[in-house]
Amino acid sequence: MPASSVLAYAAVGGLGLAIVLAVVGFRALAVARGVRRVRVPARLLSESPSPGGEYADVEYPAPDGRLLRARVHVFRVRAPGQPYVFDGTVWVDPARPTDVTPRRQGRTTGAVVTLVLAGVALVGTVGCLIAAGVVRFAETLPT
Repeated sequence: MPASSVLAYAAVGGLGLAIVLAVVGFRALAVARGVRRVRVPARLLSESPSPGGEYADVEYPAPDGRLLRARVHVFRVRAPGQPYVFDGTVWVDPARPTDVTPRRQGRTTGAVVTLVLAGVALVGTVGCLIAAGVVRFAETLPT
């Protein structure tokens, strides 16, 4: 089997992988954003540094009035509408009071990582297609 065919098959496999990862990533993102959350006041108990932000141990009221504790990761984000530090509130899923985040949209890190991997697979697909074309041209040259 010529090398150009192997590269073409690798491109097809990479495209299939990119499509699957994109579908999984966008669905996970929609699920994370689809959780209805309410903003509740929270008391900061402690903070510890972490890559890209800080871990904050917080105490917040559950819907039934008892106090719950959680550790949330507050990212260092400089964007409109996103607090740079812990702002004294957390977002809680009323159906699952232990599901708490410092942002309204919830946990999207896994979905974003999956979408980045889909992009990497797509770039690999394009690279394989270009390489297949170059190798195919080289195979036609007289030896």
